[in-house]
Amino acid sequence: MSVIQDQYRAKRVYEVTRLNGTAALRLSDRVVELGEREYGWYQKVVSWLPTVRGTSELSRELGIDEGKVPHFVEALVGSGLLYRVRVDDTNEKLTGLGFHSKFSGVLRSWLSEAFAHPFWERMMSGKGSARLFTGWLIELYHYTKNANRHMPLSCAYAHEKPIKQLRAKHYAEEWNHYHYFMKSLKALGFTEPQIAESVPLPMTLALSNFMRQAAHTDILAYSICSAVLEGTTTDRGTYNPYYQRSAELYGIPKEAVSPIYAHLDLDVQYQHSDLFQDILRHVPEMTSERASVVLSYGHQLVEHIWMWTDNIEKYYQIDSNPMPRRPFDIRVD
Repeated sequence: MSVIQDQYRAKRVYEVTRLNGTAALRLSDRVVELGEREYGWYQKVVSWLPTVRGTSELSRELGIDEGKVPHFVEALVGSGLLYRVRVDDTNEKLTGLGFHSKFSGVLRSWLSEAFAHPFWERMMSGKGSARLFTGWLIELYHYTKNANRHMPLSCAYAHEKPIKQLRAKHYAEEWNHYHYFMKSLKALGFTEPQIAESVPLPMTLALSNFMRQAAHTDILAYSICSAVLEGTTTDRGTYNPYYQRSAELYGIPKEAVSPIYAHLDLDVQYQHSDLFQDILRHVPEMTSERASVVLSYGHQLVEHIWMWTDNIEKYYQIDSNPMPRRPFDIRVD
C-alpha cells in the first residue's frame, strides 16, 4: 500500500450529471465539475485507493508520469472530492498541540463524511418522517445514556494526573445528559418507562463499545473520538437547520426540540469542544506511530457514525418495527 492509499479517502458522491463533455459531481456540501478526461482519472483513483496496487500501476492507468500522481491527488483534495485521514508520515516527534493542529485540519472533512449518509438529505428534503426523527432521537438517548459505560473507563485508563482530572471533569458534566433526550421523547408522547426499558439498536451499542475499546487502547484515542463527537455540536449552522426543518416538515412540537437546544447550549457553556486541546497541552511529545494510531481511531469513529445512522434509518423506516425497540421476550419473539 502506498502513502497516498494510506492517507486519503474518497468523499461520498450522491449524483453525477453529464452534460456537454463535463461531469458535475454532487457532494453533501458542493458540486464539483470535471472535464471528461479528469472525470475518468478521478474514477480510476477512487477505484485504486482501497486496493494494494502500487502507484506505478495507477500512473499507467492514468497515462501520466508517476511523479505527477500526487499532484493530481492533491488537486482532488483541493476540490473536495478526496480528504486526508492520516497524519503525514514522518519520523519526527510531534508535540501534543502540534498533533491537535493536524487533527483540526482533518476534522471538518471527517464531519462531512460522517453526515454524508442519505438519511440527512432525506430528512431535510421532506422525504423523511416524524417516525425517523423520533427513532433517531431514541437512539441518541441510548447512546448518551451509554456514556456511563465508557466515560468511567476514560478516567480509569488515564495515567497522567492532569489528563485524568480533565476526563473526570468531563464525565461529571456529562453523565446525566440523557435526561434531555428523555424530555424530548416525553414531549412526543412516550412515557419514561417505555424509553428507559427499551433497548438500543445494535449499532448504537457498537458505537458505545467502540468508545470502550478506544479507552482501553490509549487515552488519546478515546479523547480524539470524544472530540469528534463534540465537534458535531459546535457547528450550530449544521444542527439548527436540521431541528427547525424537521419541526416544520414533520410536525415536531417545540417542546420536543427545546431540550435538545438546551443540551447543545450546555456543551458550549462547558467548552467541551476545547477539551481535546486542553488534554494535549499535557502531552509533551508524541511519536509518529502513536499519532497515527490515535488519528486512526478518530476516523474509525466517523465510519461508526455513518453505520449507526444507516442502522437507524433501516430499522425505523419500517412501520411494523416496534418503537421504541423492546427487550427480547421469548413469548413474543
